[in-house]
Amino acid sequence: MIDKYKIKLSSFTAELPEKLDRDLRTLITAEVDIYDVGMPDNQDGTYDKVYKSKLVGTVIVKQGENKPVVTKSKRSASKRLRSAMWYLNPDEEFYQKSVDKIIANLESVIEFLKDK
Repeated sequence: MIDKYKIKLSSFTAELPEKLDRDLRTLITAEVDIYDVGMPDNQDGTYDKVYKSKLVGTVIVKQGENKPVVTKSKRSASKRLRSAMWYLNPDEEFYQKSVDKIIANLESVIEFLKDK
């Protein structure tokens, strides 16, 4: 039986154009990918379901009445692609074969993406 559902964010860094006020609460909204799900045993017949995630896109920082600050993940597009493919299939061979096929058929892939 699952006792609690949790999400764990890996550490990340986002550059901000201005300083934050330590006396104010800060709301952070982030785009993340779930890369793993753990089920730690609570030793009482229950488990927690913990979703592990990492930042992959936009981060919005809102503090007090100030205008929200929008920033982007510093992760490269290739790292985000690898992460998304790993989520589909964590086998390194799958990733390598997929990338090889993309490179071999690059013109077709680009044409396919233009229509989307």
